[in-house]
Amino acid sequence: MAEEEAPTQSTSRLDNPGTLLQSVSTSLTHEKITILPGYEPDYSACTFCLWQEDHTLGNALRWIIMKDPDVEFCGYTAPHPSEPKIHIRIQMYDNHSAVDCLRKGLSNLRDLLTTVDASYKSSLDSGNYIKENDVDVRAVVDNTLRERGFAVEGDDERMDTTS
Repeated sequence: MAEEEAPTQSTSRLDNPGTLLQSVSTSLTHEKITILPGYEPDYSACTFCLWQEDHTLGNALRWIIMKDPDVEFCGYTAPHPSEPKIHIRIQMYDNHSAVDCLRKGLSNLRDLLTTVDASYKSSLDSGNYIKENDVDVRAVVDNTLRERGFAVEGDDERMDTTS
């Protein structure tokens, strides 16, 4: 006899947000994404806490979420520079789910970055770009100093210190 599967729920929750173990002096375990208190009962407006993230993800995620026409507001903050987290607030029109919007935004951002990465690698592999020769700045400075009559460290000539 086959085992019965548990019924799936269609509620807007973070099914498996992932867990991030922090290797600090404490043995605290933080979920990667949590919903902070103050959310709407239908999840149409939520503030999420994303652990171990900063402005790099916050600004890009805010930008891509704001592209969704169902989003009324999206903003993020880094509560304190010494705290490894950001808060992102999403408010939706017409009782749409902010949780689903966050999932969609993360997915869209991943797709965008995958596309940019593939395009960059393709361009790099083709070699069709302007290549600059590296300049030995130290050598240029040393030559300029020599032209102006100064001794440069490593030269055979020593500066005459007797005057």
